[in-house]
Amino acid sequence: MSPKVSIRPIQTDEIDQLIKISKQCFHQTFDPWRALEDVNTYIQRAYTREKLLSELKTTTSKMFFAFVDNQIAGYLKVNWGSSQTENNWPEAFEIQRIYVLKQFQGLHVGSALMHKAISMAKEEHFHRVWLGVWEHNDKAQKFYHYFGFKIEDEHTFMMGDTAQRDLMMVKDI
Repeated sequence: MSPKVSIRPIQTDEIDQLIKISKQCFHQTFDPWRALEDVNTYIQRAYTREKLLSELKTTTSKMFFAFVDNQIAGYLKVNWGSSQTENNWPEAFEIQRIYVLKQFQGLHVGSALMHKAISMAKEEHFHRVWLGVWEHNDKAQKFYHYFGFKIEDEHTFMMGDTAQRDLMMVKDI
């Protein structure tokens, strides 16, 4: 039996934990595949205290921690309206970040976070959810396909100073 996963909003006084897990998850996900210099450059730009605090305070974004046995196991960031990172679907709900630490993968943490995102989109009366995923992240793509997401477009994601192709996947709800 899998351990119970709990999810709750991230508070501004938890910024240090958010910075730590953001960096850990990004390294775990991309270090094996991308140049370390590009990964570090991205992290230095995206996961600063100021930037993450600003994201936490934005009214059209929400961030959540997932816990397993009172340990932070993953996190989720969703956006809508002007906070979306792309404007392809202005009336949609974006899952910008959904990450699970390696030691908690396989315990349904990602599924719990995905269910949270989709239920929140439904509660807020959105009819479409979208996300971007690196074209070579087969594991994540398989996960998103399992939840009914389909590739509909692509965009360029800057990994540090290197452009990479991300697939834009959508799900109608």
